[in-house]
Amino acid sequence: MKKTVPIFFACNDRYVPYLDVAIISIIENSSKENDYEITVLKTDVSEENQKKLLKHAKDNIKIKFFDVKNIVEPFKNTLPDMFYFSLAAYYRLFIENAFPEYDKAIYLDCDVILLTDIAKLYDIDIGDNLVGAAYEQNTSRAPMFTNYVEEIIGIPYYTYFNSGVMLMNLKEFRKFGVQKRFLDMLTTYNFDCLAPDQEYINVICHGRVKYLPTGWNKHSFPEPPEGDLNLVHYALADKPWFNPNTINGEYFWEYAKKSEFYDYILQGFKNYTEEDRRKGEEMFNGLVKAIENIYHSDRTFKKLWFDKQRG
Repeated sequence: MKKTVPIFFACNDRYVPYLDVAIISIIENSSKENDYEITVLKTDVSEENQKKLLKHAKDNIKIKFFDVKNIVEPFKNTLPDMFYFSLAAYYRLFIENAFPEYDKAIYLDCDVILLTDIAKLYDIDIGDNLVGAAYEQNTSRAPMFTNYVEEIIGIPYYTYFNSGVMLMNLKEFRKFGVQKRFLDMLTTYNFDCLAPDQEYINVICHGRVKYLPTGWNKHSFPEPPEGDLNLVHYALADKPWFNPNTINGEYFWEYAKKSEFYDYILQGFKNYTEEDRRKGEEMFNGLVKAIENIYHSDRTFKKLWFDKQRG
């Protein structure tokens, strides 16, 4: 009997072209020995774009779309703004109850490229931990982010993981009530933070994380990966479809050339201007300012959550 590998993405129309490239990289590195069920969590992906993504389906590759509107709508006004992510970033937090048929699944951001069979990630034994994930590489490189994790979130920086690539133990999610805890914490505290989707799940899962080698979630930094380079993640603002100097960007273009969206992606790359680059710098400056403001807040995870627990 074939093994089924459930894979989830969260996407809106703006990111469909890059999701298409990610899916192509999964398929090209897949094995005929496995079945792959790719589910796109969405609210606003057009019928035309859905049809384009569905063209990749084959005997052992299923592609489905799940509209999370009815699930998210009751909480839409409660979900806090994020610095530059869309509402889709929250969708991963509702997988446990929306898909009771899965005890284990992989969640991926759309800005990733697979360089090996994703079933190898699915096969990693994470025991009774809630997630398998790699630590957030940005926090160890920049003192500003190291301090943010320790002084605002309230956990050691080396335990803070990136939630853009997760092996999710959904069976343990349900036992522990991750979704309920998230919504309870959100409505009770509504913490001030930069990336609520990632920070809430870090706080909830703290102490129950199986740390994966960074080769399973390699950001565009010059440091070599831990273990084999299996998955490239163009996290934050360093996207190869804008920046010709993005580290490991060649892997994106290798698969982008096989996408129906290639001309669109290439045109966006050619049209990226100096003004766009300046806007990116302004966004980073805004991030620094946001961190400074949060330092003065009384509504941080450390002050309202961890300090209370520590007595």
